[in-house]
Amino acid sequence: KFCLEATKDEDAGGGGAVPDNPEQVLEAMDPQQRSWLEDALKDMSVDVIQQLGNGIKILMSDATDLDEKEETLDCLEDWLGNIDMAVNFHKIGGFACIRKCLLSQHPSLRTGAAHLVAEICQNNEYCQDKLVQEGFLELLCNQLDSDDDEACRVKALYSISCLCRDYTPGREAFSKLDGWSIVVRAILSDIPKLRTKGCFFLGVACDDNPKTVEELARMGLVQQLASILQVPLELTHEHVLRLLLTLVQHSQDARKEAIDPALGIESALKDRLVEGQGKDEFRESVAHITNLMKLCSTKDEEETADR
Repeated sequence: KFCLEATKDEDAGGGGAVPDNPEQVLEAMDPQQRSWLEDALKDMSVDVIQQLGNGIKILMSDATDLDEKEETLDCLEDWLGNIDMAVNFHKIGGFACIRKCLLSQHPSLRTGAAHLVAEICQNNEYCQDKLVQEGFLELLCNQLDSDDDEACRVKALYSISCLCRDYTPGREAFSKLDGWSIVVRAILSDIPKLRTKGCFFLGVACDDNPKTVEELARMGLVQQLASILQVPLELTHEHVLRLLLTLVQHSQDARKEAIDPALGIESALKDRLVEGQGKDEFRESVAHITNLMKLCSTKDEEETADR
């Protein structure tokens, strides 16, 4: 039906009258032609499953060379963007080869496998559930926290984000693994992509769930972000400031900590504001600083206390 619908305009352009209902097309079709079409589609479906099976064998084999495995991961990424195909991939044992690649000594396979996890689990609750149950969050957390390859760490963070966003069981499992601390350590690293993506992930997590805001506030995230802002303004500060603003806006505890003079946020914000004013690349940072200064002003607190 899909093929008939997709080619309807082409058939109509050829001069033939094409009914709007694909069922009518099938009923009117010559039996021999219909049989050929059904066999072709059946063979096509079987072929994809066979290709997935071949991909699993290639990735599980210790005899296959690295280039072929990298190419196989690329092909799987193209196929498994389809939700049903990703589910089928799990059902034929495909997740075992992803695990093997995540544990590989080759950074390219670890990176490719982490990216594949991200593609598989987006908007796919079945696969999210299986990935969490089968311990993939633990593998990805370890890759994010300990891998010596920058690209592997970045892809691991991307995968974790896809596994946890809009999926409560994933977020809860991640929290039990002390995952938020791992992301904070990534943000504090000197790798710009980890800082940017880590701040974005935590910001989205805070927007999705008020409990996450309080959990991050109790962990001392405000103090950690404040330490990043003590150095001259740079492009990654935009994401740090956005996350800090989210915390302060949604948590009274975070705001109380932010206005503590001992933390030095107010003076740091003033310095960063001077550095960013009038520069297009820091426009968003300046906007976040301005909003933070309104929320973190110790002067306002003192006036309120006097009243």
